[in-house]
Amino acid sequence: MVDIYGYLASWAIYLTAGTVCYVLFYKATGIIGFKLLANTLRAIMLVLIYTPWYVAADEDLMAPAVIVILLDMITVGGDSFIRAMVPLLLALSSAVVLVWVIGIAAAILQKIIKN
Repeated sequence: MVDIYGYLASWAIYLTAGTVCYVLFYKATGIIGFKLLANTLRAIMLVLIYTPWYVAADEDLMAPAVIVILLDMITVGGDSFIRAMVPLLLALSSAVVLVWVIGIAAAILQKIIKN
C-alpha cells in the first residue's frame, strides 16, 4: 500500500495529465461551429476526467470515478460498479443541463441586446 505522499503524488500526476488532455480536447472542439455542442462535449470531458469517488466503501481514499467503475467491473464483478456510476451519471447530467441552460440564456440575451 502506498503512503499518503504516494497517494498525493499520484493525484498530482493524474490532475496534471488530465489538464493537458482537457486543453488538447478544448482546442480540438474549437473547430465545431455549433458552440452549444462544443461546450456540451467539453463539459462531458471535464466530468469524466475530474469526478472522484471512493476506492472502497470502507476506505476514505478516492480515485477518478471512471477508473473505479472499470476496476470494480474487472475485479469485483456483478453490480458493484454501480456505486461509482451513480455519482458519475449525476455529475454528467448536471453538467449537461448547466451548459444547456447557460447556452440558451446567452442566446436569449444576445437576441435581446441586438434588438
